[in-house]
Amino acid sequence: VRVLDAECRQVLAAAGARVDEASNIVRIPRQLVEEARRLAPPMFEIHHQDGRAILVGGEHRVFGSLVTDPWIIDYATLQPRRPVLNDIVRHTRLGDALPIVDDIHRMDMPPADLPPDAAYVKSLEAFATNTTKHLVALPASVESARDWLEVAEMYADGQPLGRRRVLSFGVAVTSPLMLTDVNAWILKEGVRRGMATIPVVCPMAGTTSPLTFAGTLLVSNAENLFLITLSQLLREGAPILYGAGPSLTDLRSGYDIYYSPDKMLWKTALIQMGKFYGLPITGETGGSLVGRHDMQCGIESALLMFPSIILGQNMMGGLGSCYNAVGMSPEMIVIQAELAGLLMRLAEGIDTSEEMLGFDSILRAGPGGHFLEDPLTLKMLRSPEFFSGSLFDRLGEHGTGRPEESLLARAHARVEEILAAHEPALSGRIVEDIQRWANRRLAGKGG
Repeated sequence: VRVLDAECRQVLAAAGARVDEASNIVRIPRQLVEEARRLAPPMFEIHHQDGRAILVGGEHRVFGSLVTDPWIIDYATLQPRRPVLNDIVRHTRLGDALPIVDDIHRMDMPPADLPPDAAYVKSLEAFATNTTKHLVALPASVESARDWLEVAEMYADGQPLGRRRVLSFGVAVTSPLMLTDVNAWILKEGVRRGMATIPVVCPMAGTTSPLTFAGTLLVSNAENLFLITLSQLLREGAPILYGAGPSLTDLRSGYDIYYSPDKMLWKTALIQMGKFYGLPITGETGGSLVGRHDMQCGIESALLMFPSIILGQNMMGGLGSCYNAVGMSPEMIVIQAELAGLLMRLAEGIDTSEEMLGFDSILRAGPGGHFLEDPLTLKMLRSPEFFSGSLFDRLGEHGTGRPEESLLARAHARVEEILAAHEPALSGRIVEDIQRWANRRLAGKGG
């Protein structure tokens, strides 16, 4: 691995890695990787703002939603547009309100309706004051990472970020096999504070990894094991996940295809590898190449979400993602949340206990009888035995087929209903602290 940070090279060399200072190439012996795997915890806690612990690892599932992307799919026009500050507020509050969501991710993407110098600060302020869920950051610079840390310290109400883990850092490896100075700084700072690290490993088959499923999987695995090894050398027992988001280069156009339907092969293999290593597993929940809310979008979202949930991925980020992972919409957040609920029900399987087999009910009804008034029927009426979401059209042939009955229309109505009723529970004192921080930062920038 090419490691551009001198301190990281020194740490690796001191542990027995071979370092070529001329090229910054580090070769890590197998036994060092094996020891790091042993030290990395198979399960750890992250926290909501109020300190409520969320377990990551084992059989636990943690869902995260998006706040912004380079493009927002606008409901009124059904076309992509650039994000504005109000999107940050609305989408953060939406994730905060959804019971399935435990963490929310804000990309370092400036709102288009603010001056550049103010956009990042105001966006972070809007994000951190409209939720009480766990925060996920992928800082684009050291300055941004410092801003995140300052805000997170206020968000954690003065608790150390290693004790109340309200913030996790995503740390990227630049494929193939390179750690930049910026990402090294982010890794070091997060690990030393006791925060959780989410690997951002995204090789592109045909350009930054071999044009094969297996070759790209090998690059993904090597980059993950490198981050795991370095994190444990920086701090034994540092919480870190295993995972990647490989993609395909379309060599006819040069475009990156992030959500190709057959990506589920990579997702399946990465989950199997994470389980083999005994590490918590991360990755996107699902998504689509298109920004249209159409059949292709539904097929791709379901295919890519299936292995995530059925095979036991632990952290599932990106509810709302579409448009080849550069777009999102609030409607897609609630649609994918509903799909996730369905798949979690499928993952539970069928309960064949004595009660659920209903033998006594069958005897009572007898041949030609009915079960409408059976005690088991009455007991199960409002149980989660059969999936019953709020968005899927269950009228079948009894529906009218009107546009307002479409999945998209139902999702939009649900978004507006949630946002009209939900108020984040963040303390007013913490909100004011973060607002004062933003004002100081803007004054320092001259904004």
